[in-house]
Amino acid sequence: MCDATSTQPTVTLREFAQQEYTGAPLTEMVHVRISKPLAVFLKATALTEGLSESTVVRFACQQWASSQGYSRSCV
Repeated sequence: MCDATSTQPTVTLREFAQQEYTGAPLTEMVHVRISKPLAVFLKATALTEGLSESTVVRFACQQWASSQGYSRSCV
């Protein structure tokens, strides 16, 4: 968690994908097990948005972490 105020504006999935490359390098890998329905949803969302499944998952994780007090500037 971070003491910085959480004033990050909500971004869309497409905006997140474009901004993602200006941040820290994507060097860490995490493997998770998910249910089949969730996997289908993530794949469908990625196809609909024209993005990778990884980007969709990172976006969802970033949104959740931000709601829990995470800030990219405090890492």
